[in-house]
Amino acid sequence: METKANETVAGGQKPKYDGKPIIGKEFDGIEELNNPVPPWLMWLWYASIIFSAMYFVYYHVYQIGDLQEAEYQKQMAAASAGIEESRENAGQPELVLLTSEEDLDAGETIFKEKLCATCHGQLGEGNAIGPNLTDKYWLHGGTIADVYEVIKEGVPAKGMTPYKDQLSSEKILQVASYILERLQGSNPPNAKEPQGEAVE
Repeated sequence: METKANETVAGGQKPKYDGKPIIGKEFDGIEELNNPVPPWLMWLWYASIIFSAMYFVYYHVYQIGDLQEAEYQKQMAAASAGIEESRENAGQPELVLLTSEEDLDAGETIFKEKLCATCHGQLGEGNAIGPNLTDKYWLHGGTIADVYEVIKEGVPAKGMTPYKDQLSSEKILQVASYILERLQGSNPPNAKEPQGEAVE
């Protein structure tokens, strides 16, 4: 015979419902069964508390391990070192702006002898084909690395010829430096309207 929820079992035992003891808590006519958490779940909870304490001591108290930000910075530094090493192995110069008169004169000569002036104008003012190179607006970025990459790889979709097979890495860097060092801000006459995004 099934025992009801409010029935007292003979012998002083706690009342049961469906074979589970009732712990005596009642709310709005509903009595709570003694249904404990499974042991495996309790052990998992204990383990998570222990792990959290160890994690806190290891990373925040003794600071033995790197937190996420520090680990990210180390990875970025390692990646940058790897890029520089790859460039050195490939014979590519370090991409820094050249400022010597010799390098800038060489860049100007290449700019005017190659098709650069044909598409961008003798003074870099731009024309119907290429954009103005003298203002602060750029379509593909205005850093020395950006300009170097555009000259090297070109922009075939817009008719920009890649020069990686025509010029050495050093000469490409000289042209890029000439554009940024002498053409930028020169304000030539008949300059083409700005295109792209401003780069300060």
